[in-house]
Amino acid sequence: MNNKSFFDRIPLPVLIAAWLIAVLLGILLVFSQFFNNPSSSPAQTAPTKVADVAPTVTKNPQVIGGGPIPTSNVQLPTPTIPALQDPSFGYGIQADFLTGDPAYDMTQAARLRMGWIKQQLRWGVFSPAPDQFDWSGFDRVINAANARGLKVMLSIVTAPAWSHPNLAATTDDPGAINGPPDDLNAYAKFVGEVVDRYPGKVHAIEIWNEQNIDAEWRTTPQVVSPEKYVEMLKLAYQTIKAKDPNIIVISGALAPTGYFVGGCTEAGCDDGPYLKRLFSDGFLQYVDCVGVHANGYNVPPDKTINDGYTDPTATYRGPFTNPIPQWFFRSTLELYRDTVQNQKPLCVTEFGWASNEGFGVTVPTYEFAADNTLQEQADYIVQAFKLMKDWGYVKLAFLFNLDYAQKSPNGANNRTADWSILGLDGSARPAFNALHDYMKALLGE
Repeated sequence: MNNKSFFDRIPLPVLIAAWLIAVLLGILLVFSQFFNNPSSSPAQTAPTKVADVAPTVTKNPQVIGGGPIPTSNVQLPTPTIPALQDPSFGYGIQADFLTGDPAYDMTQAARLRMGWIKQQLRWGVFSPAPDQFDWSGFDRVINAANARGLKVMLSIVTAPAWSHPNLAATTDDPGAINGPPDDLNAYAKFVGEVVDRYPGKVHAIEIWNEQNIDAEWRTTPQVVSPEKYVEMLKLAYQTIKAKDPNIIVISGALAPTGYFVGGCTEAGCDDGPYLKRLFSDGFLQYVDCVGVHANGYNVPPDKTINDGYTDPTATYRGPFTNPIPQWFFRSTLELYRDTVQNQKPLCVTEFGWASNEGFGVTVPTYEFAADNTLQEQADYIVQAFKLMKDWGYVKLAFLFNLDYAQKSPNGANNRTADWSILGLDGSARPAFNALHDYMKALLGE
């Protein structure tokens, strides 16, 4: 009888090989458990990187900014709309705060119960050389607003001649300032200096103004480029947020124009096509609010391009013979809302209705100003504020304007005078009183 065990009958080399295989299997098992257990592996506490799954990439306008997104099975978070500082609707007004006593102007804004004021800050006018700027007037305005508890929105526009030395002066732009600097970082640097100058005193910043037309965006050679604007917006946004993330960044409101017949040229773009190019280039990544200019012309604020509205008494027939969205306050806002797919709120940095009634000017600068009575101006302004608040997608709106008729040396002949809600002598026009009564009823004493 053979008394050798099973293992005694197996050759030694075979036993050694089997032992090595068992050891290797054990090591692999331990390795697998350690590195694939999410509760024990520190490497798994961070989300999987999109790049790790090698997705195909496409340009998708449904995602905020229209940036690249993976089309693999990786689940990405749903884009959200960053909240503004105050979730309620913001009422604002623009005035000529730099002329006269800004404390008095703030008192007028406070009488109207406006929570915001808008001040345009013209970098190109007040900066004679690099690293030089005359802050004196703006110090007075911003300090006066803060003393009254009013929030401040600065619209930072123009660039000094030294920042684009090849841009020639023209009759309409004698200082050669109505264009971006050659180095867009220079604009972002100045915006950062503004934030540093007024810590906690500036609550929103609009990046440029009406950059879709050559009157505001002059370059050498002349090109009105939405993509170039997005570069500037990105640099300014990053600078602002690095210094004060609570400041609301607003994209430069576009000129509402159908002049370019639905397209773009070297001289400019209709705001609809321009906005679409901003959207496809991802500008929503660099804004908290989309800037809009919505003029009322001689059409009530609740009418749209599809209503077939006409005024047989109107002398200015543009909105009725050539109905495009830009003639209609409501249609303009709906165009912007739909183009950005309601992914960010709108901030109306300029709106109003012009009336030259009582100014004694037989031929107004803008013909449609003769079609609006003072009472219609009052009714339309109040109604527009009500509508924007009710619509929900507009978060902040600035009426244009309080007192340009009174402050301008040209008086009623100033092209902005007809929009004023104070008269040539500073007395209240009906729109001032109507807005005062509406806000008093809405907000109380």
